[in-house]
Amino acid sequence: MGTFAHIFKGKGCIIPESNREELTSKVEKVFRSGGMMNMEWINLCGKSIQTIHKVSMQEKGMNVCYNYFEDDFWENAGYDRKECCVWSNKIGWSYFHSTIVAAYVLEELYTDGVSITMVDGDPVTSWAYVGWLNYLFGEKNHIKNFDPWKVFEEIHYSLDECEECIEWHDTGDRRYAFIGGCEICAVRNGYEQALDIYNSKEKGILEKFALNEMLSFVEKLNHYMENCEQDKKSQLQMLMEMIRIYYETDELSIDKLYDKEEMLNPILTAMACSDAPAFAVKVISEMYEVDFWELWIQIRDVVRRKMVAAYGNGEYYVLPISTEKFFKQSPDDMIIYWEEGCGLEFSKELQDWFEELRIQYNNILCEEFTIDNVLSYVVGLLEDVNDNYYNIYAFSNFFEETLENLKDKRYQTVWRMFDNMIHDPDMIEAGSVIFVPDGLKHEKEGLYYLGEQPKRRLLGSWCFMEPHKKYNKARVTFRRYMALMGNNELRSRVLGF
Repeated sequence: MGTFAHIFKGKGCIIPESNREELTSKVEKVFRSGGMMNMEWINLCGKSIQTIHKVSMQEKGMNVCYNYFEDDFWENAGYDRKECCVWSNKIGWSYFHSTIVAAYVLEELYTDGVSITMVDGDPVTSWAYVGWLNYLFGEKNHIKNFDPWKVFEEIHYSLDECEECIEWHDTGDRRYAFIGGCEICAVRNGYEQALDIYNSKEKGILEKFALNEMLSFVEKLNHYMENCEQDKKSQLQMLMEMIRIYYETDELSIDKLYDKEEMLNPILTAMACSDAPAFAVKVISEMYEVDFWELWIQIRDVVRRKMVAAYGNGEYYVLPISTEKFFKQSPDDMIIYWEEGCGLEFSKELQDWFEELRIQYNNILCEEFTIDNVLSYVVGLLEDVNDNYYNIYAFSNFFEETLENLKDKRYQTVWRMFDNMIHDPDMIEAGSVIFVPDGLKHEKEGLYYLGEQPKRRLLGSWCFMEPHKKYNKARVTFRRYMALMGNNELRSRVLGF
């Protein structure tokens, strides 16, 4: 059980050698921008604590299990640098999921040939992933499978027995996304149902034109069957020969292209104008009571879209979607990602909080105080905050800075400020909403833990915890504080060091 993702690639599909380093670099940015972080276990002063840091590409690739935006762990996922491919195990359904799927979609874009990202065996047709990638890299990509029919066909021939189990969701409403989607629907559900479904969809001028020509094809074929004097077997043979002849030539004009049987010209005209050969073959298969795939194999080697200039991508591309919108994150919760010119605009509330921190910092810095064992003190605070508020981590760079500057009063001051925060009664009360209350009457509530019991038991599974409890005032404040300390550039602006 669980949610799994992978990338389906048709036979012979590869990532060209010349593009591999570029893909590798981009995957690193996708993982970092998507909140993927690595964790370090540190044993000091008889205590075990964890720190986090943004992931980076290593010699063999990347291996991650924690997503900062989701504030949770999943099974390991990553990137194999040698094989130039994304890999994953269970990915959940939230931000960890979105980042991994986006990385697969990026790999898809770099793959020559038919390929598509799959989640639990179903094709990923959401354009939002490409929109986010376009935002990250300042590009104007289309979805890889702008024509979904190619993928549907490849999956059928590669995974014949599994094809009927795959759910084909809405593939889009523009050009070949619309036409190919209608063809898939027709093959799976019958051409009449496909026409009903796609006639009710929102359409542009080109899509309306294509759909009208599909309807015209049905009418012309009916007329042909009713008026042609030849038997059905001969009619079917003539129709399939007509399709092959049309696609074997580069000629777009259908005038006198098929003179052998004049009655076929109106049918050919409708098929050519719709540019939907799979739909045409499906209609023929139903009217002549022959299996679609039996007919399709006869012309598969020559069939291709011919009106790409009219229906193809052209200047159309997926509009960029910012990281904040893609992950539904407030800039206030993206402090660790802030840098000069990044476009993140913090709320007035957060800016006021920064000012309060600056005042507190300067006041404490002016005080006379002594911390006997700074290292033990800092490690104890990190253990304490994790026990009493759950999954609050210092960033590795700031923790390492602290170790190098244990005698520096500036670092001692920010840890004293943190000490004051986590022992503030209001914060203690706010942070308690995720834990089982003290007392014998609550001893059977909450999660059951194997092995050593934690100091405080969660009320329920962390990944199912209600957002208002999970992101309570205390946890949000401490995560933001640690992010500020871990962002050297922003910390310097706020605190001056």
